[in-house]
Amino acid sequence: MVAIALLNPIDQSTGRRRLLTELRDGMQNTAFTTLRMVVAFAKSGPLLRLEAAIKSQRARGLQIEAVFGVDQFGTSAQALRFALDHFDLVHVTREPNRTFHSKIYMFEGATQARAYVGSHNLTVGGTETNFEASLRIDFALPADEVTFDPFRTSWNELLPANCVATKPLTAALLDDLVQKGIVLDETKMRKAAAGPPGGPYPSPPPRSGLAVLPPSALPKRKVVPPVQAAQAPAAPAPAQAPAAAPVAGGAQGLGAAANLPFAAQGLAIQIKPHHNGELLLSVTAALQNPAFFKWPFNGLTVPKLGSNKAYPQLTPDPVANIAVYSAGSAPVLTLNSYALNTVYYQRKSEIRITASPLVGIVPDYSIMVMEQSSIPGIDYDIVIHTPASPDYTPWLAACNQQMPGGGAAPRRFGWF
Repeated sequence: MVAIALLNPIDQSTGRRRLLTELRDGMQNTAFTTLRMVVAFAKSGPLLRLEAAIKSQRARGLQIEAVFGVDQFGTSAQALRFALDHFDLVHVTREPNRTFHSKIYMFEGATQARAYVGSHNLTVGGTETNFEASLRIDFALPADEVTFDPFRTSWNELLPANCVATKPLTAALLDDLVQKGIVLDETKMRKAAAGPPGGPYPSPPPRSGLAVLPPSALPKRKVVPPVQAAQAPAAPAPAQAPAAAPVAGGAQGLGAAANLPFAAQGLAIQIKPHHNGELLLSVTAALQNPAFFKWPFNGLTVPKLGSNKAYPQLTPDPVANIAVYSAGSAPVLTLNSYALNTVYYQRKSEIRITASPLVGIVPDYSIMVMEQSSIPGIDYDIVIHTPASPDYTPWLAACNQQMPGGGAAPRRFGWF
């Protein structure tokens, strides 16, 4: 008998129920032998979070197939490369002057089937944090064959044999889509700008009071030890993210789509402001995601004394909009267009940024949430949650990696 449940709009933002968890549970349900996805937008975030389940369940025989839309710049090159490497069958669809807007996820096995139909794209927002809604429909097979069969039909009608807008995704096609600018590098896909260059910028909003949860942390990434750069012996060369193991029909030989940088929405990191205004970032994090920090740094400090050593410095200083939240609903400090002097001190292997106004306001182990900004002239949007903030504990859970050293309570960070 068909059973229907509703994923409510408020479920994901509050963490009560998320499609990402539903997809992981479905993959791990041995009653299902096939997962098919028909999705308008796909990004690498949910795929990386599901990677362990995808690998383990494909090893036990789960078939994973997908049709992705590529007509509105919402599907990234990283997501398609991941699908080529890890799925059994991947198609892309693009019809001029039409928008592919479907969001259907279908599990099927010999005795059970399950479908999700709603508003969820295969993105971090769509699977974890947005106010989305969908129906989860469970079928008992073969009793519910007649009811489930239209879902099979919806899949089959999109395949190339029946839909000329759909093409099998190959390494060559992905490369062509990237070169033509139809599919974009995720690190260059930004949300719409929130203000004109140079401001004025909208004030940070007060909390609504809704207990929202951040996205789950991305899995921990391998770190490649720094090496000396040829042109700047003082600075470590950027580390390349480890390549996914190729599979038959995978993305070997990609040109423009090869070696795409690791994409993350942002970084959450515990900070301890020093009395001189300096904050320590994480060299480990920089090695995991060099592009996020523009690493290695392109300039050098100017020593106060000629005999002192110059250190690698990010030039010009990155500019940030910063808001600090504590127990109240409104920010306790706002800094707009603040220049963050950023230096790599090799002797201690430390990346330090200077933000003196935070001293005395931001206590130790506060969590700094740092995202690349889409506002012209602004490099980073930064929100800091002190331990008194109601958002502190949820963000601490997103810090799934521990920095080396740090005494009795090492600081933590995580990519999301």
